[in-house]
Amino acid sequence: PEIKWKQNEGTLTQQGAYTGFVQLAHLGDQPQNNINVLQQYVGTYPIEGTVTYAQVQGSDSTGRSSNIVYVYKTNTDVDGNTKQVYNTTSASTTMQLLSFVLPHHVDKISNNTILSTGLSGYRSAKGRLTAVAGNTISYNQPLERVSFGGMRAIGDSDKERLKQQLLKDAASSTTVTAQDPYFYGKGVARVARLYQIAQEVGDKTTAAALGTKIVNLLTPWLVSMSNNDTLVYDATWGGIVSTLGISDPSQDFGQGRYNDHHFHYGYFLYAGAILAKYDINTFAPLREPMNQLLRDYANPSYADTQFPYMRHFDPYDGHSWAAGLFSFMDGRNQESTGEAINAYYSAYLYATALGFEDTAAFYEIV
Repeated sequence: PEIKWKQNEGTLTQQGAYTGFVQLAHLGDQPQNNINVLQQYVGTYPIEGTVTYAQVQGSDSTGRSSNIVYVYKTNTDVDGNTKQVYNTTSASTTMQLLSFVLPHHVDKISNNTILSTGLSGYRSAKGRLTAVAGNTISYNQPLERVSFGGMRAIGDSDKERLKQQLLKDAASSTTVTAQDPYFYGKGVARVARLYQIAQEVGDKTTAAALGTKIVNLLTPWLVSMSNNDTLVYDATWGGIVSTLGISDPSQDFGQGRYNDHHFHYGYFLYAGAILAKYDINTFAPLREPMNQLLRDYANPSYADTQFPYMRHFDPYDGHSWAAGLFSFMDGRNQESTGEAINAYYSAYLYATALGFEDTAAFYEIV
């Protein structure tokens, strides 16, 4: 049925009963021009969306990249037509989906999806929006090479200097007293970084001691479950949460309500990745619980029924959102870009250490 509205200053009130979808559109800074374009797309709306990441192409010398594709299923795919009553009939209609992309998409997007019919005056907090038409949006994302160590080899003279500093740091910076998953994870990751440095400079004795330290730090949290703030599985939202966090939203930075999981568990995963790379046998008892932490915040599978796909990552915006089930007065937030990068860097290292090349490539793209 057709909707009838009553306007009272800035309020629209529906008159009578109605069941169905309502599409509202902002007219931008050129209302008359934009409304003629917008009406060509009236009646089509997305009902499902997926993201695909193509295999990495190119080389270090020529440039490496991956093609990222957003695919939307719309009501017209199901109904065969829009089945809508339009307010005007002056503009012909198309069953294509109309959407907008952000500035960081525009210089990488496939030209054939850019809408060139003159929509203008649409802005967001991230800059000017560009209209695109069609159920598929494809763009090419350049990639930088990442690895466990630095991009350049350490010189012999520097190795000796680093070995001396490593001994000092290993003696003073490997005690972790925190009781919560965030600061405890940061402490374990610090030890793991020293372990990586020991491997790079060839100090096998210090490396062996640090490897043992990592196992001793991770075991109470992931194997024996003997720490004071045990991690448990939450079947309601499908995730790993701390005991204190799930009982009190104010504890552990709200991680019991899914705040900051990629920050917290990214540190654990970094430690697991470094240990797995250099001592896979010692890592073996930690592998399954570490897999659960990976699935909690960086699950690469749509088919997983226990954990959601990429819990925090937003493929459209190209970054993660830190907030979980909390609402904030100023909207969602990223909060810590560096820790978000570390989370997916750690996922990449972890998949690489275990030999999962396709999964590692996915995390490299993310």
